[in-house]
Amino acid sequence: MQSDKKKTGSWQHAVRLALSMLLVMCFLMPMFTIGAWKNVTLKNGLKGNGITMLSAAQTIDTQLSSIVRKAKLNEGLTSPVADAGARLRVTGFATMAGLIASAVMFLMCFAETLGVNFARKRKMLFPILAAVVVVLMALGMWNFMSFAQTIRDAAAVTDEAFAKITNKLYQGDAVPEMKISVWAVLGILGMLAMAALQLLPEKKGAMSKSLLWFVLPALTMYSCFVIFPALSSVYLGFTSYDGITEASMRFIGLDNYKNIFASARFHSATFNTICIAAVFTVFVNVIALMLAVAVDKVRWGKNIFRSAFYLPVLISGIIAGFIWRIMFNYSFGVVNFVFNMLGMESVKFIDTMPNALLSIIFVLLWKNAGYYMVIYLAALQSISPDLLEAASIDGANSRQTFFHVTLPMLAGSFTINLTLALINGLKVYDEIAILTDGGPGFSTETITYMIYKVAFGEMRQGYGTAMAVILFFIILVLGGVQSTMLRKREVQV
Repeated sequence: MQSDKKKTGSWQHAVRLALSMLLVMCFLMPMFTIGAWKNVTLKNGLKGNGITMLSAAQTIDTQLSSIVRKAKLNEGLTSPVADAGARLRVTGFATMAGLIASAVMFLMCFAETLGVNFARKRKMLFPILAAVVVVLMALGMWNFMSFAQTIRDAAAVTDEAFAKITNKLYQGDAVPEMKISVWAVLGILGMLAMAALQLLPEKKGAMSKSLLWFVLPALTMYSCFVIFPALSSVYLGFTSYDGITEASMRFIGLDNYKNIFASARFHSATFNTICIAAVFTVFVNVIALMLAVAVDKVRWGKNIFRSAFYLPVLISGIIAGFIWRIMFNYSFGVVNFVFNMLGMESVKFIDTMPNALLSIIFVLLWKNAGYYMVIYLAALQSISPDLLEAASIDGANSRQTFFHVTLPMLAGSFTINLTLALINGLKVYDEIAILTDGGPGFSTETITYMIYKVAFGEMRQGYGTAMAVILFFIILVLGGVQSTMLRKREVQV
């Protein structure tokens, strides 16, 4: 019976966390849309959340008031149109309130995952937040529809004086289409579902409230500068935003993702990314383990060797790229100079394939092997000498002791290093930017570097953000699968 309650509680928590994430996404997505309207500086239309709606409300309110003022109408005629834009502010504030409420719900659910118990406070707070947001969103929808109806009525007025306004408003353009998107409906339904979920009984947790005071400062900073910007940037992946003009932020749905998956350049970048990550992950761990074993066996000058191998890690990726770009130079590089001294011909390391890709991997190994070596070295030094001595007494030689005693004891270090190496290999950027600039052509371009080139070089930030979302899921899936498999191995060991 007790296990059933635990399952119910964990199930409800998972649903709350997923629902809160969905609500954050709903209130970030375009809940209200206004079609193209050239005379109110909405040339490409407007599809936005509360933040963009507030900005649009200011623009529309200012321009409608200016148009009415220039038309020199009587006071009774000015109010319907002049006040119409101000109603959008209510819509914007309602959507902003929903975004803040959903963010609070997400943070509390996430904190509960870390061990904080909000049971009673959550059961009281979530229904109140949901009720307030539902009322505000209903008011915001009513004001938006009222604004749309006012604009449509203004276009249909035949009064000569009032026609001065409509002529300035449209001047032959069609009345802009205004509608409420499905995201607004999902936001309201999600809030109602979150409130209803609090009415279901669940097992009282024994989590310590004191953990909140340790977690909250870091969680707040991390949420403000990482989680919320990351979630808000997901919306850019559904737009044609160029990174400069607000008018370019048009909602285009899945067009960016369709273009990405149809792009041969992206396919090449994906192959390069996986190739670099796979080779780097395997070889950097082999080299790091060999270095750790060697340093651990050294009797004299152990700290000197450890510092020497770790030194490249302290060099930034940009500086490392410049160093090896000069050393790999075809005309005056040190490497080719040595080759010539040995009677060998000069090699184009970074100008041809596959040498360019291999050179990038080599620089990554040279720079990062020391970092993983330190982790292996710490694990080697934590192995009890009694185990090694027992194996020696049982007749095991050094090779057998290493493979049957030492390596199994390094299972935890393998999990950490392999996971870190895979993630770092998938998002390598600095070395490619300096060594090859993605060339020759696009042959050494990875997803990370392509994101930079597309978003900031070609001014297609919406397209680049969509690519970043894809890279995030690639890292999440590959890292999760690898970590799960390695942790199972730890348990078996």
